[in-house]
Amino acid sequence: MGFLSNILGGTADEFYSSLPPEIRNLYGTYGEDGQYVSGIPQLTAPDMTFQPFTVTTGGLGNIATAADGSTTFNLSESQRAMQDQLLGGASDFYRNAMQDTAGRETDIYDRLRATQRPEEMQQQLDLEERLFAQGRGGVSTNQYGGTPEQLSLNMARERAKNEAMFGAMSQAQQEQMQQANLGGMFQQQGYAPQANLMNALSAGMPVADMADVARRQQGEYDLQAQLANLQADMGSRTGLADLYSGLFSSATGALGSAGKTLLDFILNR
Repeated sequence: MGFLSNILGGTADEFYSSLPPEIRNLYGTYGEDGQYVSGIPQLTAPDMTFQPFTVTTGGLGNIATAADGSTTFNLSESQRAMQDQLLGGASDFYRNAMQDTAGRETDIYDRLRATQRPEEMQQQLDLEERLFAQGRGGVSTNQYGGTPEQLSLNMARERAKNEAMFGAMSQAQQEQMQQANLGGMFQQQGYAPQANLMNALSAGMPVADMADVARRQQGEYDLQAQLANLQADMGSRTGLADLYSGLFSSATGALGSAGKTLLDFILNR
């Protein structure tokens, strides 16, 4: 059987060499280094990762997304300058609101008293003239010191001082509250450019979502097409393999174990 096997082996070698290349390399080839290289087409995974996009506005600026999903809001120069100015004003108003009101109360009190003093001095002169005209100049009482009219005038002056003091305190507190309110208004408006830019992002998201869905659907279609091509290719290769296997079936039956040697040689080549 060894002699017959050698003959059949030589015949198989000649037959294998005469096979078309697409049959010899039906599923792959061996390189010069002896490494087997598959000839079956490889599937390429579609790129379904997040694709960064940018939303650009007319004058507000733009919003840019990154591959990691992070988002950067870039205000235009004019909007940035406006934001800095408004937020800087808010800081100044808040700083003023946090100041002690004692100094401001004194300033307001002095201004109020400055408006009251001319009238008080005029009232004092008018009273002295009336007293001298009545021959009562220099008159004083043991209990109050001076005339009752002078006492009333002094009391009115003290009431004016007290009213000026409480008025100064109230005015200073109102100004403090006003400074705080202005700070809040400026701060709110200072973030308006950023808020407008975020609204622009919301307006641009549906378009970006549609593009993302279309890209993912296309990736799915491409993968399905690759699978269909692969199935067709494997079907063709399998058909050729079955065809040539059929050619050896009768020979295998006729030669018995020797025929099997021929078939094994070709299939294991």
